[in-house]
Amino acid sequence: MFTGKSEQKILAWREFRSSLTVWPDDIERVAKAWAQAPISANYLVYDNPKQWPDAWSLISDGIFCDISIALGMFYTLYYSSYPYKDAMQLEHYHLPNQHQTLNLVSLENGKYMLNYQLYRSVNIQQAESLPAPKHIIKAQHLPIKN
Repeated sequence: MFTGKSEQKILAWREFRSSLTVWPDDIERVAKAWAQAPISANYLVYDNPKQWPDAWSLISDGIFCDISIALGMFYTLYYSSYPYKDAMQLEHYHLPNQHQTLNLVSLENGKYMLNYQLYRSVNIQQAESLPAPKHIIKAQHLPIKN
């Protein structure tokens, strides 16, 4: 999914999405798969989703900052058989005391959060006390192709 030519990456991503059929167990598989993405410097700006790539360009380009990893998780679930895709959202948190930002994928009203910890999902109760998200992005704000 993260190596090879563009066509190979897109085909591997399609195979991975097609293999996701057991919910909620496969949420963990998505977290583990995206933990393998090669990290790059900042690529996307959190508050400008109109400039973000569509799913196929994201996979093909292979440039994965923290925001694009969260976006890749979102796209993976959105284009799979995940039954609650309409309730998914990307959330950007600013943690000034820790000089940190978080870009999370919230599923089922925070029941599952992706990109908070590598290799696994957490629920909102397991996440350390987070402030209100600074920015929330839903599917209708993304370059989604149906």
